[in-house]
Amino acid sequence: MRHPALFSARGTCFWHLGLYDTALRDFEAALELAPRNPVLWNAVAECLMKLGEWKSAGAAYDSALAGAPRLVQTHYRRGVALQMNGQRQAAQAAHRRALELKPDHAGALASLALIAASEGNPEKVAQFAGLALALDGSQPTAQIALAASEFRRGDLDGAGERTRTVLQQARFGEDPRANEVLRELADGFDLVGRPTFAFTLYSAVNRKRREIHGRRFAHTRSSREVCGLLSWFERSRHWERSVGSPRTEAETSGHVFVLGFARSGTTLIEAILARHPQVVALDERDCFSDQAKALLSSAAGIERLSVLGPDEIGPLRDSYWEKVRSCCGPTAGRVFVDKWPFNSRRLALIARLFPDAGVLFAVRDPRDVVLSCFRRSFVMNSDTFEFLTLDDCARYYSQVMELAKHSRDKLPLQLRAVRYEDLVGDFDATVRAICDFVGIGWNDGMRDFGGAADGTLEPRAQSRRQIRMGLYTGAAGRWRRYAEQLAPVLPILHPWIEHFGYAPD
Repeated sequence: MRHPALFSARGTCFWHLGLYDTALRDFEAALELAPRNPVLWNAVAECLMKLGEWKSAGAAYDSALAGAPRLVQTHYRRGVALQMNGQRQAAQAAHRRALELKPDHAGALASLALIAASEGNPEKVAQFAGLALALDGSQPTAQIALAASEFRRGDLDGAGERTRTVLQQARFGEDPRANEVLRELADGFDLVGRPTFAFTLYSAVNRKRREIHGRRFAHTRSSREVCGLLSWFERSRHWERSVGSPRTEAETSGHVFVLGFARSGTTLIEAILARHPQVVALDERDCFSDQAKALLSSAAGIERLSVLGPDEIGPLRDSYWEKVRSCCGPTAGRVFVDKWPFNSRRLALIARLFPDAGVLFAVRDPRDVVLSCFRRSFVMNSDTFEFLTLDDCARYYSQVMELAKHSRDKLPLQLRAVRYEDLVGDFDATVRAICDFVGIGWNDGMRDFGGAADGTLEPRAQSRRQIRMGLYTGAAGRWRRYAEQLAPVLPILHPWIEHFGYAPD
């Protein structure tokens, strides 16, 4: 029997189990049968919020409001989605509409305080946060807005004490934008020389995200797949090179994967190449089909991949290029650069499907990499879930590097390592070597790689901020501020610190 109430009921069960992607499928199935139901649209939007799909969540809230324009909570949650999507004015309008319908909505008042804090308006922060706290004395978003305002004014002790209070509240972590502001406060405390407290804040935000997503990734963590691949490669033979890809040659003049562990410099490499007129670059889009990726999920699949013939390889290549065209248009006559760091655990797939492709593998001090992954906020997936504790992140880093080493030893790959510190320290020489490997000439425009954030690429907000900063040496050796916190995981990282030639202290 197919009935929207049944799909909705089952979706609600999955929601309460923390399986938001599974719940979403049921709510969407219910919507197919009842496409005008605002309650179902709300449920879809809430799932998308948990999954970090802010733009899609906003559209779903719009659909809910089209059928029921006086839903107060929907206006408020739409405002939060708009905040996460960087649409500040539209978010303010959504929260104000919620307040028109319900003047004592503490959440909407607190969100307006948070927006005022981001605008540097302490008077409005105090006004909105005060109203929110008068209605709800422990409203966490209002407290975080006040803490951000205090920090901006230089009252570090006041901001610190207020955030400590927030962390003790059961409702802390419900507002994704407030969590991001808390992480920004952690960055601020790091910059003013209070790394211990900054680490406390990073840990608290990550702990909350782990609670939210733990069940969702209980059986699908990327570390499990990597362990399976490692086990297979440890006893495997060297692979024979597969037949080249004429479709690649017909559509592009070259094909390059930019890989490496997250926060190792992949964004910087891609941004530099994207400024070259002969290059088309794609930022962080997974272009491999589910069918292709499934070959890496079991020993039988990997065994099959190792001997895959041309008739089976062809459709997998075609699906890849179809996804490329849908994301960035035609690539004919230019070098196509695919940057998706999490493909680092798919080198076997790259070797079999695209033997003519080059691989630029970014390398950075493992201590800086692991710390940076732990400190930053990523869209949650099976890879980034591994970053939420230092121990998990360090172990996953070690596993991926071990897999990359096996892949380089046993697969017919054209791979060149690029050290982040070399890019920063000797830009021209390092980039000229990259150009030689890719098969393009030097272009002076590559020095202006910060401009890639203004049109050449469409990177995620975090990457956009990063490349606009240009070359800076402050990121190298940052781990030393957190040597005490990193101490428990250094034995895991030490073999790779030594392998890549970094100083032990």
